[in-house]
Amino acid sequence: MREGTRRQRAGRHTSRVLTAATAGACAVLLATGPAMADGFEAHTVDNSPCGGVGGVIDFVDYGPGAPGGGNNDDYTVIHDLCNDGHGVEGYAWLDGRYLGKHYDGNGYAGDPEVWDPFGNIQGKHLVGIKVCLVDGASDTSPSYCGSSQQQIDG
Repeated sequence: MREGTRRQRAGRHTSRVLTAATAGACAVLLATGPAMADGFEAHTVDNSPCGGVGGVIDFVDYGPGAPGGGNNDDYTVIHDLCNDGHGVEGYAWLDGRYLGKHYDGNGYAGDPEVWDPFGNIQGKHLVGIKVCLVDGASDTSPSYCGSSQQQIDG
């Protein structure tokens, strides 16, 4: 047998072993990692006063739980991303039922607001979130709103 043929076979064998090992590692990561999370976000529309995204609300479906909120992994985080003098307000729905709103008046340099209107969601549910720019918590005419919804596994 020629030396080149032996090397080619050895190379193919090594390639098959590495491919199988890589596939196995990926399967483990996909089965156990955050890929199973159903987190998503909504952001204010791009024509906000900052010329881009002014506020974001994240729905967090995988993690240790909201800071100070116990062992619960279904909550929102509201971010004010624009130094425009406006605050940001987040809104939440679960299976079409309105759960309320929460104001982030901390400003661009402040910490985001963690808000948990959901509790610990079990099973399949439709989660809806919305974020708007507002002039204070009592503003009755929010603007530049963006929303999103997603079916989650709980």
